[in-house]
Amino acid sequence: MQFDTLYHINAAGCYTESFYTSVANQMLYSKPSKALIRCDISLDAPYVFVELTELAGLDRQTRCLLILSHIIENIELKKLCCSFRVNKVQFILPHASNGEPLIDDDTLSELLTDAMPEQTPAFEQVSDWQLEATDLDTLVVAVDSCNGFEYVSEQAKQHTVQVVNGPSGVINGEGGYALLVHRHGCLKAMTFDESMPTQLKSANIQVSDSFIFAGMQSYEWQKQWFSYTQKHYKNDDELIEFAELNTVLGYQGVANQSAAFALAGSYLHNPLMADSEHVFVVFNQPNEQLFKISRSESECHI
Repeated sequence: MQFDTLYHINAAGCYTESFYTSVANQMLYSKPSKALIRCDISLDAPYVFVELTELAGLDRQTRCLLILSHIIENIELKKLCCSFRVNKVQFILPHASNGEPLIDDDTLSELLTDAMPEQTPAFEQVSDWQLEATDLDTLVVAVDSCNGFEYVSEQAKQHTVQVVNGPSGVINGEGGYALLVHRHGCLKAMTFDESMPTQLKSANIQVSDSFIFAGMQSYEWQKQWFSYTQKHYKNDDELIEFAELNTVLGYQGVANQSAAFALAGSYLHNPLMADSEHVFVVFNQPNEQLFKISRSESECHI
C-alpha cells in the first residue's frame, strides 16, 4: 500500500521536521492534570497528559472539531482534488460515551462543502481504520482528543495510565492527520501476518533498524517486547531504542495509527535519515502489529 502524508497537527506543531525532531530527541510536552484519577484502590493521583495549548479548557467535541477544521483548511482540498484523483474522504473520528459519533455527518458535509462548494466529495466516517484495507485514491483524515478527565478515567480501567510518580503507563494527547492513499504515494507500507515473533522474522529486522512504538506502554509490554526480540541480538548489540510516539506526544486514540505513519514519513524525509531505507512501526493495541514503512519508487509531487 502506498500513501503520502499531507498534513498533521499535534503538540510538536505542524511541520514534518519538527515531528521528527521532537520524537527523536524525546522532547516531552506533557504536564500533570489538576484533577485526580483513581489508579488503584489505594491511590488517587494527577494523570500526565499532552494538549494543544490553544485548545486548553475546551470540551472534547469542540477540540476535535477545531482540529478537523484546521486540517481541512490547510490541505487545500480544492487544489488537492485538481492535482490527484480523490474518490472518497474517509474520516477517522471518535465516538462519544453513548456510542454516537462525536461529530455528526451533517457537520462533516458542511466542512467539505465550505472547502469545495462546486463538487463536494463523497465521504464516510469510521472509528476503526486499517491502512492496508483502504481503497486507493482515498483521503484519510484522522482526529482525536484523549486527554480529558472522563476519557482518561475510563481508560484507566483497562490500561495503566501514567500518573505523577506512578509506574510506566499511557500518556494521553490529541492531534490530527491527513494522508492520501494512492498508487503513486511517496511512502510504502508493508504488513506481516501471524504472531509478533513471526512478523519480526518475516520482516528480517535488525536491532540497528529504526523502530517507532505507537502502542500502550507498560512494564509488562516492555518485558514482552524483549522476549520477542531477544533472539535477534548478537553479543555486542545495544538494546533496541524505540522512538516513543505516545511518550512524547501522547496517545491519540483513533488517530494514533495515522500519527505513527505520519511520524514514519517524517523520519524518512529527514536528511539525517537519508541512509535509512525503512522504519518499522510497532503497535500492541488493539492487536500486536508490525509495519515496514519505506520510500516508494514513485515520483513524488506532494
